[in-house]
Amino acid sequence: MSAGKIILLVFGVIVVLISFSLMAGGGALIWADATHVDSEGFIKSDTIHIERDSRAVVTGSIEIDEEALRVLNWMGVITVFEVEGRSNNPSKQIFIGVADESDVETYLNNVDYDEITFIDIDWLSFDEVTYTSHLGSSTPIAPTSQTFWAASAHGAGTQTMGWETEVGSHSIVLMNDDGSSGVDLSAVFKAKIPSIFGFGVGFLIGGIVLLIVGGFMVYLAVRRS
Repeated sequence: MSAGKIILLVFGVIVVLISFSLMAGGGALIWADATHVDSEGFIKSDTIHIERDSRAVVTGSIEIDEEALRVLNWMGVITVFEVEGRSNNPSKQIFIGVADESDVETYLNNVDYDEITFIDIDWLSFDEVTYTSHLGSSTPIAPTSQTFWAASAHGAGTQTMGWETEVGSHSIVLMNDDGSSGVDLSAVFKAKIPSIFGFGVGFLIGGIVLLIVGGFMVYLAVRRS
């Protein structure tokens, strides 16, 4: 086999491998659209059950810089987050809020709270969740009385907080609406990703095209003169 055919074979195999990745990604997006997208176009996680003795549960920092937000808006990707939750304790009402990370840290200074981390996100099913405890002895002022929240929702039954992404570092906070200890709730995290089905179809078609091109390159490389 000549050097030219060897090079053609190598690049053909690379193109075929890329095509498999695109087709797998496209199929996964189409599957996610069918199973994890609600009627409003939000891709949603499975329900996560949170039960902690502390006064609040805080997500890790959501960091978005100005350039990243501009690119996301241009692509139409993840422009709105929603958190839907309800208290599992009928005697307590839920509070869901999102705010600048520094404001959250100040609000929860010397307050007993847990930081939640999603270790293994298997198609938004949150297979493994860990908590980092932050000990404190202070009783927080009721979160409903604070004005620093970028968005919030509270009350009895199922509550939904919607938040349009902003530049900066933000954290989502889940509490009882009176700031009392013993957080027992169920939550669903959502992100609005327009045209996820369209992205999936695009990746799938692109993968098929590359598979044909790569297969033809391999054929040209291995055929006899």
